Amino acid sequence: MTMKKRTFQILSLALVCLLVFSLCSCGKEENSNKAETENGNLVWYLGGNNVFAGDVDVKELFEGYEDTIDPEKIYSSLELTEEMIHGVYTLNNKEKDIKTVRKEIPFEDVAFDNVTANISILPVAVYLGSGNICSSETGYNYGEFENITDKEVAVLEFATKDSTGQTPCIYEINGNKITFTSIDQTSGEDEPFAYKLSDAVFTYDFELRGPYMTLSKGGHSLKLKAYCLTENTKDTLSMNGYSLPNSPLIGDLDYFASANAWNYAVKRDGSYVDLSAYKIDDTGRFTVYLSERDMVSGETEKFVNQYAYIIQSAASVYGNDFGVILFDGNKAYYYTDDITDREARSLAEQGANVNDLTEEEIKEIAEKKSDLFDDLYKEFEAQGIDVTINRSNGEIAMDSSVLFGGDSAVITADGKTLINKFLKAYTSIIYNEKYDGFISKTMVEGHTAPVAGSTYENSLALSQERAENVKDYCLSADTGIDNSKLSSTLEATGLSNSKPAYNSDGEIDMAACRRVSFRFIVNLDNQA
Repeated sequence: MTMKKRTFQILSLALVCLLVFSLCSCGKEENSNKAETENGNLVWYLGGNNVFAGDVDVKELFEGYEDTIDPEKIYSSLELTEEMIHGVYTLNNKEKDIKTVRKEIPFEDVAFDNVTANISILPVAVYLGSGNICSSETGYNYGEFENITDKEVAVLEFATKDSTGQTPCIYEINGNKITFTSIDQTSGEDEPFAYKLSDAVFTYDFELRGPYMTLSKGGHSLKLKAYCLTENTKDTLSMNGYSLPNSPLIGDLDYFASANAWNYAVKRDGSYVDLSAYKIDDTGRFTVYLSERDMVSGETEKFVNQYAYIIQSAASVYGNDFGVILFDGNKAYYYTDDITDREARSLAEQGANVNDLTEEEIKEIAEKKSDLFDDLYKEFEAQGIDVTINRSNGEIAMDSSVLFGGDSAVITADGKTLINKFLKAYTSIIYNEKYDGFISKTMVEGHTAPVAGSTYENSLALSQERAENVKDYCLSADTGIDNSKLSSTLEATGLSNSKPAYNSDGEIDMAACRRVSFRFIVNLDNQA
């Protein structure tokens, strides 16, 4: 059992790797993000400071809307996976509630190799997922568990008679049971993390409803709460939800963010929603409010919908971030990425070794790329250029039906006009002073639809030929632009039907699959 103590160690060096104690945080200020009570339920409102709409009364936005879902019905039909429950669940106020736990929850002796610890039979905090293990609340180092890719990892925190103790684990879900197996580190401090399984195994009945995870054993239960909504943090709520690739979308939203000082929502194509707000209650209802004003008619279109939810909360006294998974009874909508997670995946796909970059470096690249997409979107919109931006995977796609006729790879007259307009706008942005040196090359990628009977092999030639023809035309004098910078940085590849396009329902969009896309590659050497 590996346990950690923030102020001093009380065990010999031989036992430090097995058992270190973690003192509960004390003397914390009142949580500055208290919930409101409505009809006996806790309610949180987000979205008061909109980037575009200014200050709004969020509570007023939701007046008159009735509840439309029964969250209990949705939760009872969910099949939870280990990845779904990434996040941190803890006592609402660890300093105060730990005293009640010691009075009401039995203790037991648990053997961890050479150490036997007397701990509560139920954990007082659960840190699920490698990203949450490494937090200020556990004391484990970033990257310590990154090599554990075969199993999901967690840290359990138990009450002891006068403190708390933590142990790293792997975990698995089987129906309404969750099993944690303690692990012991077998590598040195300067080596990649390696582990072996311990004989200490913890199995609980568990239930997840909205912000609460209830664990039960031996006739005793403990209801833990998503860390971001507890009294353990000094910070206000900060929701940051980037959609996972191929996830269904809420109102076509790619991501949304809401904190005390700002609130905004961005669609998959890069456009921003005029007004966004959110209402969360502790019965499991998550209500989304979006509104957009038509610039021509002046009419406002509203989107209000309600979902059951699971919060994926981080854990930090001075940081209160969380993402969400939303459920409508049929689909799961994943808004659980953050900006660095998304960019790390994108960089890995372009062949970069993300382990050579710090989290801060990845974040800086992601933020600059986001600015670049913003600028491209504005320029395309201003010039009336019909392309589709997918900020999730970095594609800027052209409809093959405009570029080509039927199954031909010959570019049509309309296709050439579109490419001409696109290149003028694209190069004016990526080669301006703001982004000078940021991009190393641009990929032209040909795609086909995964229609019945098609295979990767029999569709590859057409996708490759289309990509090559578009590339050749881009480098020709017919475009009317100075393509000297493009000539050494433009590459073409055919991807056949290997990367289908998905609609906002998370289903394959056959028409959108037939495309030629442009995707820029970040110059990592220049960023370093």
